[in-house]
Amino acid sequence: MSTDIQPVKTKQDYADTLAELGHLSRFLLLTFRLEVGGVMLRRDFGGSARAFRDHNPDKVASFNEFCTVCADELAALGLSATVLRQCILARIAWDGLPAGVRESLKFNHVVSLARVGEPTMRARLAFDATSRGWSVAQLDDAIRRAADGRYYDTDPDIPGTQPPPAPPAPERGYQPGRLVNQLVKAGAELQAWRAAWATVAGKKLRGPQRKRVIAAVAALKAQVAELEAELTAGGG
Repeated sequence: MSTDIQPVKTKQDYADTLAELGHLSRFLLLTFRLEVGGVMLRRDFGGSARAFRDHNPDKVASFNEFCTVCADELAALGLSATVLRQCILARIAWDGLPAGVRESLKFNHVVSLARVGEPTMRARLAFDATSRGWSVAQLDDAIRRAADGRYYDTDPDIPGTQPPPAPPAPERGYQPGRLVNQLVKAGAELQAWRAAWATVAGKKLRGPQRKRVIAAVAALKAQVAELEAELTAGGG
């Protein structure tokens, strides 16, 4: 008996079923890999994220030996040394994410978030990734910007979105040559920021945002004027 059929419906007619199957696939795969990460973290690293990140030689050797000896069996489960490390990273990150956010994340998103050490920033990136529908590549880009201190582009009135305070100025111990190099580097960075600002300057800023920008520029101008006066007075 022939099993060929002539379709009378389209994929759109099965959208609900496909969505449900997709959700199950994503949820069950994520759950499986998170549990795998938990097992490996307990077995080889004493359940300690710090021990895993520090790569204790004895425990890493045990982990590597397990992955080598049981490579075929792991492959049958869709696992490898690389995937197991990803599972551990995902487990570490997952345990520190807000419950209302992590259910919407995919496994690779959680692995990327594991690279963010600061819990508040990790939670914020997780929230933005889910609310904005980021791909893994988009999330990775945001993580890189956060690592450089450049991920502060939201409303300054929202707690937790303000940039961290500037580090205190060094008290002493700096050599003139090093200070000059840092000043030149700061000037180059300012030029880059000025070019970046040109891409958003035409957009309307909220009142609090405009006030912060004006205050920052005023403080910068005052510091530059003081430096210029000191250099002029010093001669040469």
